Amino acid sequence: MDSILLYTDDNIIGQSIHDYMIDNKKNITALNFQDIVKGTCAPSTATIIINIIHKDISAATTVALLNTLRKRLTHCALLVLIVKSDLSRLFRELLDIDNLLILTEKSSLSDFSAIINRPLTADGCQGLCTRRKLTARELQVLELIIACNNNKRIALLLDIDHKTVHSHKVHIMKKLGMNNSRIMNKRIVNMYRC
Repeated sequence: MDSILLYTDDNIIGQSIHDYMIDNKKNITALNFQDIVKGTCAPSTATIIINIIHKDISAATTVALLNTLRKRLTHCALLVLIVKSDLSRLFRELLDIDNLLILTEKSSLSDFSAIINRPLTADGCQGLCTRRKLTARELQVLELIIACNNNKRIALLLDIDHKTVHSHKVHIMKKLGMNNSRIMNKRIVNMYRC
């Protein structure tokens, strides 16, 4: 039987995931979220679930941590992140990890059943993974926006016209389902809140 590792705090979402896996007779080990923050890595497992919805650690800090631990997380067949629904698309674009499935607190039980009934092949697991939507240049622009750069500064750093930067911002907002820059800025701010 494949083992599942769950990093979570003792919150209702983490407890619900744990209970759901137990009810479906899955071999699941729950570790405190602080274990991954300290760099404690688990033995090789088929699936790792990380509950990002946390009251003390911001999503932006978690993105940086997971990108740092990327090499340690590549040994698992499937990495599942539970993220706040309004940050899920932004979160996916900022993570430099391939074998990743992002679920939210609003995901249906059928979405969670994909973890249990996942295909046994590596190609099958890749079919479950959440794909990136932004191009490499759009991702650069997004990262510079998050770093509090304005259009002219981004244009200078990337050696492009500031109107091109605006065009990239429009494409980023459209691809990530944000209707305007106010919503995008609000979601970026929310990434830094606990």
